[in-house]
Formats: sequence, structure tokens, C-alpha cells
Amino acid sequence: MKQEFTTLYGKAIFDNNRIFIRTFDVPFSRTSFAVVAYQLLYLVIFVSQFFVYEPPRRYVGILLWGLLLAFHLPDLYLVLFKRSYANMIPVQHIRSFNIENDHRGLHTTVSLVLANGRERKILFRTLENQYQPFTELIEQHIAQPQLA
Repeated sequence: MKQEFTTLYGKAIFDNNRIFIRTFDVPFSRTSFAVVAYQLLYLVIFVSQFFVYEPPRRYVGILLWGLLLAFHLPDLYLVLFKRSYANMIPVQHIRSFNIENDHRGLHTTVSLVLANGRERKILFRTLENQYQPFTELIEQHIAQPQLA
């Protein structure tokens, strides 16, 4: 049975015990490529400081960009290792989910925690209430015992 849920940037389609995430209109700054490139930018600039300037300016650049990189290491870890970029998620791989509202109340984020420890976030519009039937459907499938 195929069910469609409207998300902020597209649709989440539940079909044959799988969730397909289709994105239609995503701003470039929210794409996976832009998010990963932004986090890797600090690492690339830090490494380039070793080759760009002469020693007095080089050390200042290494120190400043090293501090900035140190502050961005948790975000880099989340983007590279904890975030899932899959557009097809089997329901049996979902361990749990979390629901979070933004501070303005316009968007609701449903975070699907997968069996491998990664997390896939799906944004819904709060006023459309599409996240409630979506989470109820996932909750039904998580609650069912998995027989091998």
C-alpha cells in the first residue's frame, strides 16, 4: 500500500516497507553537497595554510584556521559519519525516531535513527500535520516484532 506524505522540500513515500524520500525544490545551501562542502572548506583552508605563505604569516594562519577547524570538528563528524544521505530507507532499519519543532513553530523535524547509528532528518511543515500520520506509520512498523 503506497502512502505519500508532503515534506518541506518534496515527499516521503511509504511503499513496500520502504520509505522513499523525493526532494523537488531544495535550495542549494540545503543540499547534501553544499553541507559537506561547507564543513570540508575549513579543513581545506587549514591544510592550504602550510603551503601558501612564508613562515611568519604561515604560523598565524595555521593557528587561526586551526582554532576555527577545532570548533567545526563536531559538525564535520556529524556531517561525514552520523548523517545518512540515503533516499530509500527500509523500515526494518529504523531503530527509533525523534520529533523536534523549530523555535518559530513553522517546521517539524522527524529524525529517523537507523540501525547502523546514522540519522536521517526529514523536515515537515507543522501546519499541514503530515508528520503525525508519518510517525504513526513508522511507530506501527517499529513496534512489530521482526521475525527472521
